[in-house]
Amino acid sequence: MLMEKKALSIVELEAQSAMELPDREMMLVTIVITNLLNNLSIDVDVKNNNIAVQVCAVVTALNVLFVVPPAGPSAVLTCDILQNQ
Repeated sequence: MLMEKKALSIVELEAQSAMELPDREMMLVTIVITNLLNNLSIDVDVKNNNIAVQVCAVVTALNVLFVVPPAGPSAVLTCDILQNQ
């Protein structure tokens, strides 16, 4: 069953809102890397989401180098990407 599109009325159009986002390369994000064993963290500001994802991928890969006791956490390091306002 195909749904038919209908045109928006003037009132519906005026009720809409739009936001302009900055260029993807200019969006500032913060990478938060936390050591779960001693609860230390570091914040790194970067201007490119692709770089933030690559840094978190490396942090995740580093987890295999750490020996964790059987009763301990499954990961020693965590990496979170937070969008700055």
